[in-house]
Amino acid sequence: MSNQQTTPDSSEEQQKTRERIIAAASKVLAAKGYDATTLREISREAQAGPGLVHYYFGGKDALLVEVLQAAGQQFHQRMEHLIRQVPGDQSLAAFLTQLSERVGQDSEVYRLRYESFSLGLHNPVIAPAVRERLAQRREEIGSVMAMVLENTQRTEGIKGPSVDPKILAALLLSLFDGLALQKIMDPTFDLDAAYQLLERILRLFFSDHE
Repeated sequence: MSNQQTTPDSSEEQQKTRERIIAAASKVLAAKGYDATTLREISREAQAGPGLVHYYFGGKDALLVEVLQAAGQQFHQRMEHLIRQVPGDQSLAAFLTQLSERVGQDSEVYRLRYESFSLGLHNPVIAPAVRERLAQRREEIGSVMAMVLENTQRTEGIKGPSVDPKILAALLLSLFDGLALQKIMDPTFDLDAAYQLLERILRLFFSDHE
């Protein structure tokens, strides 16, 4: 009986420790960048022993992916909430506006994401986690776009396009990451104009499939 009673508490404490380490890693990585960050700094920020970081995540590479996953899930939840709140005919514009603004607000998240791409290409140990995170991002974009299309169909009478939603999500993911990279590398790049054009293209695409 005592083991049954203590196991849930132990599991809950472990989850809290993981979350604390991820939050600390996010803060330190955002402030110092991937290369300059050490696990010792993360463990100190998390008020956890260095051994715990290794125990839960194995190393800095895996922890980076966990940080990106947590940030992505938080943003995805905000987007789903937003799409439910705005008028249906404003869903697409609201979604794209949030993505555009995120580049300036969370530029470090994008920088860390590009770091993870490089790691995934050169590190076979971390590659599966990066691949899984990309698949999750496609799922997240696809689910939000499905909500946008449903709103558009309901408010504007537009029938959704008969395309594979996974392919559409993959194309949009490439656009979002590519546009963010251009803005981060070149602050003079007109990101707003690019997103305005993207919105017009998507609306035309939807309209062509009535």
